[in-house]
Amino acid sequence: MCRTLNKILAVLLVAIHGGALLASEERFSGFSTDDTLTIRSENARMDEEPDIVHFAGGFELRAADWYLSSDKATLYGKLDDPETVVLSGTPAVILLNALYEGEPTSINGEAEQITYQRNTNSIRLEGNATISRDQHTMRGNVVEYSIEDDHISAGGSEGIHITVLPDNWN
Repeated sequence: MCRTLNKILAVLLVAIHGGALLASEERFSGFSTDDTLTIRSENARMDEEPDIVHFAGGFELRAADWYLSSDKATLYGKLDDPETVVLSGTPAVILLNALYEGEPTSINGEAEQITYQRNTNSIRLEGNATISRDQHTMRGNVVEYSIEDDHISAGGSEGIHITVLPDNWN
C-alpha cells in the first residue's frame, strides 16, 4: 500500500490546477478482514449502541500497513473489521505504508481529529491538519484524502500551505 514521491506532487499539482486525477491500477486499500489488528489503550468502553467502542488514554491501532495513534478514539463496526475510526488528540496521527507502481512510500497525517471511513475509503483530517508523502507536505484546517482515487483536497479559513522538496534534496 504505497505510492511514489512523484505521485504526491502530481496530486498536489492537480489539486492546485483544479484538474481531475485518474485512478491508478494499484490503489491503497482500507483495513482488510485478513489484517491482524492490535489495539492498545488505557481504557475501553462499549457504547450503549451495538458495535461502537470508545477508547481513552494512549490509543494505538496497528495493522499490516496502518498505524493510528491518539488520545481518544471511537471505533464503529466490529473490532476486527472497523467501518469508521474517529481519532482525537494533540495530535491524532495516521500512518499508511503503501506500494504504487512497485515503489514504497508512506502517507503521514496529523490533526486534532482524524476520521477514517471504510465505505468511502477516505481520511478526513480536521484542525491543524497536515498530510505528507515522503518529502511533500500539505497543511490546512481541513484536509480530505480519498485513498481509492488518490485525490487530496484542503482548505479552511487560513488557506493551505504546500511544501514540495526537489527529488535530490537531502
